Amino acid sequence: MHVKFSNKGGLLKFFKFKQLSIFLFLFISLFLLGTDLLKAEEIKEAKSETTSIIIIDGNEDSFYSTTMMGSVSERRNLGDWRKRASLSSRGGMIVNTAKRFIGVPYVWGGTTTSGFDCSGFIMNIYGRHGFNLKRLADEQYYGGKKISKSELTPGDLVFFTTYAPGVSHVGIYVGDNKFIHASSSRGVTIDSLDCEYFKNAYVGACRYW
Repeated sequence: MHVKFSNKGGLLKFFKFKQLSIFLFLFISLFLLGTDLLKAEEIKEAKSETTSIIIIDGNEDSFYSTTMMGSVSERRNLGDWRKRASLSSRGGMIVNTAKRFIGVPYVWGGTTTSGFDCSGFIMNIYGRHGFNLKRLADEQYYGGKKISKSELTPGDLVFFTTYAPGVSHVGIYVGDNKFIHASSSRGVTIDSLDCEYFKNAYVGACRYW
């Protein structure tokens, strides 16, 4: 049986249109595939660029390493970081933490944010940064490395003799010849080492790193 086409020109145009459609479909598919591959590569590169965020949650000895995408990847030890950290940055973190508690009332024997005495305040603040200090002011004085007044940097401890002979009061040096401490009359506050009272009561200073 023979089929006779009445419009050969129309059939030819149909096949050409079909070929063009297939070509366009393949072109668009390849273009979209290339775009997806490019985005995937960008995401991969972003994930490979990591940054470390220190978490001050009462233990400075550890931190979480995160990616730019925000996912937590691992927990690492900060021992090496603490060795490389400058005195100013480490002490500055301690000072910033201490300043958060300005205005907290004085409580004899207090070691919590509901009330501090002088050495309890120091033990609490230093403890938040991974240091395990003794409870009493004189113990804190003898437990650290002695430094001169001219060597003071933010975060160092300064000691005084007040209500009893020997070391009986302690504060944290904040810079500009000032220190933060738990005052028996005003709670946590900042005073000057140039104040006549503290100038005469000054015993010495020490550092714990």
